[in-house]
Amino acid sequence: MKPLVVILAGGIGKSFSPLTINKTLIPLLGKPMLQHVIEMAESSGFQEALIITNSENEAWLSSYQPFNITLTTRKVKPTGMGDALLQSEDEIGNQPILVMNASDMIESVFFKSMMRQTFDSYSYITGQKVNKYFPGGYIKMDGTRALEILEKPGSGKEPSDLLNLVFHYFSEPQDFLSILKKTPTSDQQYEIALSNLMKQRHVDVLKYPGQWQKLKYAHHVLDMMNMLLETKDINHRARSSHVSAHAVLEGDVYVDEDVHIDAYAVVKGPAYIGRHVRIGNHALVRQSTIEEGSIVGFGCEVVRSYIGPNCKLHHNFIGDSVLESDINPSWGTTFANWRLDNADIKLDLSEEAIETGRKKLGAIVAKGAFFGVNCSVMPGVTVGQNARIYPDKVVQGSVSENEIVK
Repeated sequence: MKPLVVILAGGIGKSFSPLTINKTLIPLLGKPMLQHVIEMAESSGFQEALIITNSENEAWLSSYQPFNITLTTRKVKPTGMGDALLQSEDEIGNQPILVMNASDMIESVFFKSMMRQTFDSYSYITGQKVNKYFPGGYIKMDGTRALEILEKPGSGKEPSDLLNLVFHYFSEPQDFLSILKKTPTSDQQYEIALSNLMKQRHVDVLKYPGQWQKLKYAHHVLDMMNMLLETKDINHRARSSHVSAHAVLEGDVYVDEDVHIDAYAVVKGPAYIGRHVRIGNHALVRQSTIEEGSIVGFGCEVVRSYIGPNCKLHHNFIGDSVLESDINPSWGTTFANWRLDNADIKLDLSEEAIETGRKKLGAIVAKGAFFGVNCSVMPGVTVGQNARIYPDKVVQGSVSENEIVK
């Protein structure tokens, strides 16, 4: 029996600040993140999926119809992975399940091998070897057997170099659910229950050698974008698009429906140009995605950036930045992406500073922000929804939702 894929998509994504969109629905290459995950399961041969949802993605799923996989949804309260599974016990029943997150991507080739592995295992979890500390769960092992999951043990205290990826298989899910019921509700309920299952039964570790990406923090949008640009077939030009004979498209560039690219614009792949996008004269787009309805005006340079729907750019430099949607950087506004001292860039949020490990990172800007002419936005800045920045300002740190910077 092929397992039921259980996709956990019911969280609220508090760590995705300042972006306002539910991270399962952020459009990437013209599709919501959740659709990419469903298509990964579908193309790997899985036939049924249970999507554990919230109000936002439940509404989107009601209008989505995949081709070769049957979807069932279960709307839950956002109280953690473990409790989400318990709230979905009736839908799960006694069939084997493969549990995964709606904001995680791996290579489709390996995902297919996961399904083959389900025929031979009572249960397995997936681990990826890491060379530097990541604030996640680490697997304590004995040979190929998993003994325990240690969540965020701290740098230097990891029990192994294998990071726990949430691609977990249970041939008899009721065994695990019965342990979950006895485990107090908390942020780590799922991991504690899984560790207790490991004490009772043999849980294998499936080592994953490929590329993995998770949407946890807002700057991870850039990493997910890059993974999709590298792994998807994006060499395409829609018939309804217009590309001037004097424009230059280099490398793999996906040009979607009703795109207009003016003379002397240059697009260097891998890149995605979304539906109804306009690229103006002498604009340069490099290794970026421009989502539906946005305008990259005359003389703009967009490099390694995510430009969400309906943004309007006017002779700007946008470097290694995330612009959520409906954002207006007026003429001459620049998003810097490199510190003078070449130090790693921290992402400035109102309550904390996040270590990104990146030498180049621009700004993370939430929906509806507006920048006056000639603003300079420093590396690692975050700007909240509907913020207003007056002309000629140097923007540093974090700007709150609806804040006006004069």
